[in-house]
Amino acid sequence: MKLKFTKAWIAYLRLPLPLDVYKEVLVNLHQAVIPHLSNPIMLCDFLTKSYDVGGVVSVMALNSLYVLMTQYGLEYPNFYVKLYALLVPSIFMAKHRARFFQLLDSCLKSPLLPAYLAASFAKKLGRLLLSVPPSGALVITALVHNILRRHPSINCLVHREDDDEDSDQRTDEVTASNLDNAETGSKPLQKSGIDYFNIEETDPMKSGAMRSSLWEIDTVRHHYCPPVSRFALSLGTDLTVRAKTTEVNVGDFSAGSYATILGAEITRRVKQVPLAFYKTTPSSLFSENDFTGWAFQSEETSQMIDVNNENAAKNLLDPEHSSAKRQRIECQ
Repeated sequence: MKLKFTKAWIAYLRLPLPLDVYKEVLVNLHQAVIPHLSNPIMLCDFLTKSYDVGGVVSVMALNSLYVLMTQYGLEYPNFYVKLYALLVPSIFMAKHRARFFQLLDSCLKSPLLPAYLAASFAKKLGRLLLSVPPSGALVITALVHNILRRHPSINCLVHREDDDEDSDQRTDEVTASNLDNAETGSKPLQKSGIDYFNIEETDPMKSGAMRSSLWEIDTVRHHYCPPVSRFALSLGTDLTVRAKTTEVNVGDFSAGSYATILGAEITRRVKQVPLAFYKTTPSSLFSENDFTGWAFQSEETSQMIDVNNENAAKNLLDPEHSSAKRQRIECQ
């Protein structure tokens, strides 16, 4: 029975499927088809071609391809290179982003990953952290936290100090430029640090992440969205000691949105009331204490407006008076 089921599905996948049917097959392949095949490795060509397409199709094929690699021993050398290429800002708006982030966390869980690969993923996620919505920032913070905890070899990214030769060279350059500026009268130059990470590089090995630092994580601690900044501060424990930290469940943040963040903030109980509050119900939008030193004569202003309106109406009703007044103005 499994053999007939396998032949039927292999023949079906060779047909030119419409795009909507093609996506539906990719979504359900890992649950409804792969467990019942006699040899699931036969789907490797179909899944690798789908994974190479890019975009949403690659995200849908990732689940089944990951099952073949972890449960059936499929070897796919370019798997992490393709996965690295999927980390773009548009992925945070994709329909199946929740499952993608959970798979990404699972793919980066192995302790056998090279240090440069873990550093490249952590650094690229950190760079995306600066431009994604708050819901995406929560997911990225959780992912980077788990990567740093699982791979102690890249803890140098958390706090990196410049080499003595590099720092001395930068100091000499800054000193020379300041002397030139002193002669010309311009402002002194204060050269900032150099980030060696290249986000445009598609190969994680050549991205230069191991020479960089995760300064983006420190930046997000001052995020404009309070849940993001609170979450980043709560994970600020020393990651070099595994006993002090625990892994974060990415699934709790993978399906987040503005609505979920707002709902959580509304239902959250706070110990102190933020900002200002009124002891009594206000009777107007602004009180006199809000504008100290200002006096608003609203009644006199309204009376003057009424008088001007009455005079204008009289001029319209009395054409002789308005024409005589116009003649006097012309004579003058």
